[in-house]
Amino acid sequence: MYMYKLIFILLFIPTILVSQNDSTKTEKALKVVPLITSTPLMGWGFGVSSSYLYDADKSTASKSQLLIEGQYTTTKSYNALVRNNLWLNNNAFLSSSQVVYSSINNEFSDKTYGEVEYNINTIILTELLMFRVADRIYFGTPLSYKRLQYKPNNQGGDDFISGNGITNENSAGVGLALSYDTRKNKYFPSKAAWITARINTNPSWLGADNSYGALIVDARYYAQGFKDNDVWASQFYGHYSSDKAPDNGLPTLSGKTQLRGYPAGQFKAKYQTGAQTEYRYTINKTRFRAVAFFGVANLSGGSYGFEGNSRDDDGWYTCEGLGLRYMLQQVTGVDLRLDFVHTSEGDISFYLKVNQAF
Repeated sequence: MYMYKLIFILLFIPTILVSQNDSTKTEKALKVVPLITSTPLMGWGFGVSSSYLYDADKSTASKSQLLIEGQYTTTKSYNALVRNNLWLNNNAFLSSSQVVYSSINNEFSDKTYGEVEYNINTIILTELLMFRVADRIYFGTPLSYKRLQYKPNNQGGDDFISGNGITNENSAGVGLALSYDTRKNKYFPSKAAWITARINTNPSWLGADNSYGALIVDARYYAQGFKDNDVWASQFYGHYSSDKAPDNGLPTLSGKTQLRGYPAGQFKAKYQTGAQTEYRYTINKTRFRAVAFFGVANLSGGSYGFEGNSRDDDGWYTCEGLGLRYMLQQVTGVDLRLDFVHTSEGDISFYLKVNQAF
């Protein structure tokens, strides 16, 4: 069944892509494409993703982007996301807003608890306000609100939740952020660096059971490849949480931060350090790019949370894969990306999404 679905998708995607208008002069600001994923934890997921590019003011600021996604999976999970990156005043100001609502049924095998099944119902709101304080240097504040509710779907899920001290949370956070950004094209950068350091805090007076925080460092460099239109992208990522961070405040392996192919929430620890690299090869003068990528990360710091729980995911993890990109909005550099990923855990995943992984 997996192979039949894969063949269908590989036939279906080119039909959509070749129907796109190839003229950059008449390129549409709004693009709507299918959102398809396949992971061992979530099963097959099908949905829709839309990218809308617009000028927020009359300055020479980069194009702003409104991204809307929705998906339902074969594990009866669903998620909806709205993200808006707003650039103003010749890129002197950035407002990055995001709203996420999801109900995720996790199903996996655990060496301690056996077959684990549980649901996470999540509402997350984030806002990042960044102001240019010097040439290419930005300073600002991240704001967040999250409501997470956990519900076991079998005895293994109940044991997993209680054994790891996982509790519901309804809290807000605030922090500080500093970044160095030389990107001219925000969506497909080349010959550029983007380095961000953030301190996030979730104090008890904003709802956390115990005040906790984290330091996050995200450094990316986009070098020119062997050809003028190629890009060799590299990323270093570190996420270091405080001792009293609850389970949902700990670093987790996932494609949203660093390693594709790992479902968010399955592998966690207090400290995460790693890197990944991806080569983006432009195929002749077409809208297509071929990519190859590899990533490695280390989890350390011992057991979950601050209650001395027994589960421990410390160790090294890797992912590698191949992919295909289609220049969905060619002038701005927004890509539709297709990734096939293999992990050191032996899992194989498939993603069809909008925008680069990093």
